[in-house]
Amino acid sequence: MPPPDDGLDEVLLNYIEHNPSGNSTVLLIHGACTSGLNWDLVVPHLADTYHLLVPDLPGHGQSQNVTPFSAEYSSRLLERLIRKHAHDGSAHVVGHSLGANVAIELITTYPQVVNTAFVSGFAKYPQTKLTPFFPYGFWADGRLQKLIPRPIKEWLMDGTDLGNSPPCSMQLCRQIVPVLVGAWPSPWPARTLIVAAGKSGILPSSDRLEDARKLMEIGKEKNTQTIAVTHPLMRHPWNRQDPPLFAQTARAWFEGEELPVGFHNV
Repeated sequence: MPPPDDGLDEVLLNYIEHNPSGNSTVLLIHGACTSGLNWDLVVPHLADTYHLLVPDLPGHGQSQNVTPFSAEYSSRLLERLIRKHAHDGSAHVVGHSLGANVAIELITTYPQVVNTAFVSGFAKYPQTKLTPFFPYGFWADGRLQKLIPRPIKEWLMDGTDLGNSPPCSMQLCRQIVPVLVGAWPSPWPARTLIVAAGKSGILPSSDRLEDARKLMEIGKEKNTQTIAVTHPLMRHPWNRQDPPLFAQTARAWFEGEELPVGFHNV
């Protein structure tokens, strides 16, 4: 039975749809301070087979007027999007960076709309005395990165096309930080692939392996097929560093096939 209308039907979350006649639906959830356009390099490698739903999260992209941002509110809106527009009312859920945290909230709270899940770059930071200052650091980091000449930054990131996204507003930074320092999730039933990028360097571009491992342990409580892996050559934004590999990995996970060469268990 569908949940009762709680007013969310009036909320217009912006999204782009690709290949409506695809075999099954994939929901792509972007990271912080960007939009669904951040998936533009991955989409061509998935849209030949799958029906894609690519939303802008609240406070981001063309959904800037949908506020406030939170993992809970985002997951409620994404559940509606899946239920109303996905084939058979369910989807494979893919989340990157902040989108990984949102994806975990979604698959934990609304397991009935999830087929499988693939998250990359999930992070949970411990509460410390410095936590109240995190939004200011997050805000400053986004602006400092804009000061690095683009060719240098892309060279430091192995030629990764980082796309074009404006830095977050302070208001949005304040809304994002609680998602990254909040409580760990409860176990969920969907078979889930958790990826932590393994390569760093002058720029701190690797993911938190310990967080991927802990998330896997939680997920395994309800599905023993949930796994966590890392790739030593991939950096945090590997959906843009190697879009074919990202799509190939997603496809393999959806279809229950072996992951591409190069991944190692965490």
